[in-house]
Amino acid sequence: MRRLALIDCNNFYVSCEQAFNPALRNRPVVVLSNNDGCVVSRSAEAKQAGIPMGIPYFQVRKQLASIDGAVLSSNYVLYADMSRRAMRLIAEQFPEQEIYSIDECFVDLSGLSADQALIQAFKLKQHLMQCLSLPVSVGIGSTKTLAKLAASLAKRPGATGVANFSNPMSPERLAEMRQQPVGEIWGIGRRTTQSLEAANVLTVGDLLDKPVSWIRKRYSITLLRTVEELRGQDQLGLQAAAAPRQQIIASRSFGHPVYAKSELGEALATFVARAAERLRADHSLASIMQIYYNAKDPAADGDPCADAIILNLPHATDDTRLLIRQALRGLDEIYQPGLKYKKAGVVLGGIRSADIRQPGLTGLYPEAIAPSPIMKLMDHVNQRYGRDTVRIASMGVDAKAGWHMSCSRRSRRYTTALEELPVLSTQGIS
Repeated sequence: MRRLALIDCNNFYVSCEQAFNPALRNRPVVVLSNNDGCVVSRSAEAKQAGIPMGIPYFQVRKQLASIDGAVLSSNYVLYADMSRRAMRLIAEQFPEQEIYSIDECFVDLSGLSADQALIQAFKLKQHLMQCLSLPVSVGIGSTKTLAKLAASLAKRPGATGVANFSNPMSPERLAEMRQQPVGEIWGIGRRTTQSLEAANVLTVGDLLDKPVSWIRKRYSITLLRTVEELRGQDQLGLQAAAAPRQQIIASRSFGHPVYAKSELGEALATFVARAAERLRADHSLASIMQIYYNAKDPAADGDPCADAIILNLPHATDDTRLLIRQALRGLDEIYQPGLKYKKAGVVLGGIRSADIRQPGLTGLYPEAIAPSPIMKLMDHVNQRYGRDTVRIASMGVDAKAGWHMSCSRRSRRYTTALEELPVLSTQGIS
């Protein structure tokens, strides 16, 4: 019998912070988005206090202060490393794994009975808490959609952290599932939810009671597959390997407005380097690059403006040096003096497998024939000693440049930066 589980790390960003700082436990804690803009993760206590998800921080600053709330900047390097560790521990227990997001993955439990699956789910919860201090919820179902729905119920206050929606489902579980709002169903977006609610389809039970002909007539094949998944018919399957990315985007809003072309170039070079790292990690090459910016024009009373340029690369590449060179040439064409630059970014497209390297007919780019040993060495050093230990000179060296993201409340990068490890001495911990 088909049996899948969704393993979801609860309040992941906040949980990562609490794992290294026990003083944050049992307190209202929020983690903010880029440049400390909006709330993107909340502890259970912050949720109970009524702090909404996605709300701008300035709107809840006083409320958080009144309840002794802790506010942290996003520490993406720490979260990514904790995610890798968690996914690796899960894969050791369940080799058939599909990583769905930074804090979620599906695993295959088909070889286990219903009781064995529950036992293994609780053991896994305990294992992740013991090894990483990460609380997780586990939803079990005969399809991905059922497992996802079960995981959301497993998170509710008073729940055990594990919910089972696999067949055979108890009458109590079936009734509980059917009572869930239709908007809770994985894969049903806001517009579809509004449309269903307008048709008086308010719960999972209401949707399951609708005939297939009614759904097919009014909605896409995607909703029909979702309904079949809710009925226990597997339509999505488990993807052990992630599908190759069709494009890679790296962008940031600046911590402070940027005016100088040199600073804008440093930011753009850094974003290109980040995109190139992902490109090599995917064992891919890019043949098209777009660079863009968002700005305001002080001469026109601060009116917003933007520009972009698409660059066809001389050949498909994953070499950071070549990509930065092309990006800076593109910047020469779209840069406008006097603008107040707020954001910039790069998009890599025309992505293909790195197994196929084709140099140009002119033979001017022999580096296209084989992977660059310099890039391989740079990735190895940066993975071992920390990001940007070795960098391209055009990325700049000033960590306090105005374009860098504002993260004044960021915690230490405990697992990836040696210089930020806590030091225990006779004077205490520093």
